[in-house]
Amino acid sequence: MKYLLSVFFLTCSMFASAAGDSNFSLGVGVDHAGLGAKYSINRGKDKYFGSLGWKGFSDQAGSVTGWGLGWEHLVSSDSHSLGTFLGLVEVDYAGDSAVRYHGVALLYNYYFSGFSESSFVLGAAIHAGASSYDGPYYDDNTTGATVKLAYQW
Repeated sequence: MKYLLSVFFLTCSMFASAAGDSNFSLGVGVDHAGLGAKYSINRGKDKYFGSLGWKGFSDQAGSVTGWGLGWEHLVSSDSHSLGTFLGLVEVDYAGDSAVRYHGVALLYNYYFSGFSESSFVLGAAIHAGASSYDGPYYDDNTTGATVKLAYQW
């Protein structure tokens, strides 16, 4: 597993070097996989990203790691973008297990200093997800809306 992760990160770093324009951000929101980090490669008006974060914690179920991949497109001036996110969108706790909802989110982000510049980012997302949890008290599907606050370098 360590070998596969090493190859994955080396491959990502090669693409990042070739891209010449990438961003790293820390924040909280669906596209940051909860409270986490997001690495983006910028190609003109498009931004492709991967994220990894901490989605939640319960004494019985432990910690849940969030993850996802996404895309954003600059739609107005150099500050407004719309996009999509695929990954872990929500977590609920059922006693000693975590109910994970994987799905899709639609994103809006506002970049205070520009799409690919270092700045604060404020955003919102609406999401829908499904779970394979087979137990009482929790739905198979979920929907919701969240806000985002991050800083990108």
